Amino acid sequence: MHTDHLIFAGVDITSGREPVTLAALGSDLNVLFLERYDLSGALSRFGQQEHILLATNPQSSKNRNGVYALFKKKIARAGFRSDLKSARRQWIETNAGDCFRRLIGRSPLARRTLEGRIQRALILYDQGLQIADPMDFFEEITRHHMMLGEFPNELLYSASQLDALSAAYSAWMMVNERG
Repeated sequence: MHTDHLIFAGVDITSGREPVTLAALGSDLNVLFLERYDLSGALSRFGQQEHILLATNPQSSKNRNGVYALFKKKIARAGFRSDLKSARRQWIETNAGDCFRRLIGRSPLARRTLEGRIQRALILYDQGLQIADPMDFFEEITRHHMMLGEFPNELLYSASQLDALSAAYSAWMMVNERG
């Protein structure tokens, strides 16, 4: 499959009204979009893409398993296949935690902590994803900001966003394995 027109997408399922965090990368690892959707919104976003390799990050909680099972049924109806040789819309499962573990050679910090989120963003940044340098967060922490309790949280990705980006990167790696 020609990678110039292939979109590498990653999905992380959470809970709530918009349980699908969807990330998409181009062949140059540029982030095309990183947004939250409800199930039908995510599927309509996929509907705009002709050639897509989608990696999903399954969750372990019972509440999320129901949403994930429904999501898998819907993507199958939308034409996604796990046969990676013939389908224009391909689908695989990945595990974000395992991906981060393989990339750094040990278990990453907890995904929801400030340190874990910065670490995971740094891992993806070092792999070449075209995201802002996570270390910029520290440049914005000044004495004044600390005294006011103002932290530049807008510079950080959420745990779900990082897991979706990791899944998209896993999809990219399926096609562009680094030696």
